[in-house]
Formats: sequence, structure tokens, C-alpha cells
Amino acid sequence: MIIPDLIASHLDVALQAAKLAGSYVLDAGSADEIAVHSKKENDFVTEADKACEQLIISHIKKLFPLDAIFGEETGNSGDETNGRWIIDPIDGTTNFFRSVPNYTISIAWELEPYHPLVGVVFNPRQSELFWASDGRGAFLNGKPITVSSVVDVSRALLVCVPPHRRHELVDDYFEKAKNLFLAASDFRSFGSCALELAYIACGRLDGYYELCLGYYDMAAGTILVREAGGVVEPADSRYPFVDSRCDVVASNGLIHTQILHMVQE
Repeated sequence: MIIPDLIASHLDVALQAAKLAGSYVLDAGSADEIAVHSKKENDFVTEADKACEQLIISHIKKLFPLDAIFGEETGNSGDETNGRWIIDPIDGTTNFFRSVPNYTISIAWELEPYHPLVGVVFNPRQSELFWASDGRGAFLNGKPITVSSVVDVSRALLVCVPPHRRHELVDDYFEKAKNLFLAASDFRSFGSCALELAYIACGRLDGYYELCLGYYDMAAGTILVREAGGVVEPADSRYPFVDSRCDVVASNGLIHTQILHMVQE
């Protein structure tokens, strides 16, 4: 069949690009000073973000020149007939320029919008390379991974991230976050959506709720979670994912209904 071969070849290129980008970012992060610019409130970019995205795009275009690109820094380009790459060159930019090791390179590829077939999430500082492809499972450094077996939200470790770029949403968010906090075992937040979804995929975390993500933040992590046996979907079914805003609930699947109930009250 053509599709499995197509998926495999795109996965290979995504892995290659992520490794190249990871090496670049590690070198860039060793500088004494990293130039930081503000795109809008609490949304930052460094020269490393831009250069890293160009490096990834350049590698992809050598092998798939007709594929479309959606990058955090460069936006949408190309004809999506042949599929679309979704790139976040440094997911967790604030972590990167503050030398917090929780930042990732996130690369996904899809044929249909919001249904990624390939996803790679690379944390170069901790040498953890996550990847997944449609129907082939999810992996961490070559070993298969699965979501946790937690069935009761009272035992769950959740990620719950305030809308730091949309302060007008904070009251509603904290009402729902309070429901989750009182029900769950504890909260964590790592500053990178891609990393947090990867952690759900490998069973380190059990559930996740966040508003106002860009699709580039979550595309690769989405297929990681799904291929590891979990669920990723809109927090409110009335508002499906779009490139510019994704309100997300993700989980191991076993506590998904419990989380949705609390964020939809």
C-alpha cells in the first residue's frame, strides 16, 4: 500500500529533522546571552526559534518539496494536497532562554487537517526522543510506550496550565481548574505542551487541560497520546480545533470522561 510507505518515509524525515534541530538548539543554548523578542503579551521568540524552524523546513523540502508547511514562526505556506507539516521549532521558548531543560522540538505531518499521521517530540537537553506514526504505536528512544493505567481521577497526576496569554479567560479557567485540583492527586506544569502530551503517552502523567494553544504546540503530541492508547480532543465539542486556537483535554482515556465532566460544568 502507498499510505504506509508514505507515512514511514515522512516519519524518517521528521526524526532526521528533529535530531538536526536538537543539535542546533543545544549549541545555541550554550551562548551566554540569547536575544529574546516579544511577539505579544507573554509570547516570546528567540533568533534560535527562527533559525531552528528554517533548518527543519529546509531539511523537509529537500525530500518533500511539494508538501505544505505550518510553522509557528513562518505560518502556513504551500498546497496541502500532498499533506502538511506542523512545526514548533522550540516548544517551551521561555524554558529555553531561562535554561530550564523542559523544551522540545515538535514536528508532525498530516494528510487531513487535525489528524496527524506522524509525530516527533524531541527533548534535546534530556536526550528523550518520542515518536509515533498512525497504526504503528508510540515510542521513546526506540522502546514502545503506553499511557498509564490510572482509572480514578483521585489518583491522577494532571497538567493544568493557566491561559497566560489570554488573561481575560482566567476567571472561568480557574473555576474549572479548581474542580480538577480538588478531584485529582496533584498538578504539574512543564511549560511545553508537546512535552506534557509526550509524558501522558509514556504514563508519567494521566491527564491535561489547557486553553488557547496553537495547533503547532500539540500536533505531534496528539498522535503520541493516541498511538499510546490515550485520547486527545477539544475541551468543548462546540469548538473544534483550528490552527490559531485549540482548547484541549487529553488523558490516558480511562479518566477522560471524569475530566471532561469537570471542565464542562
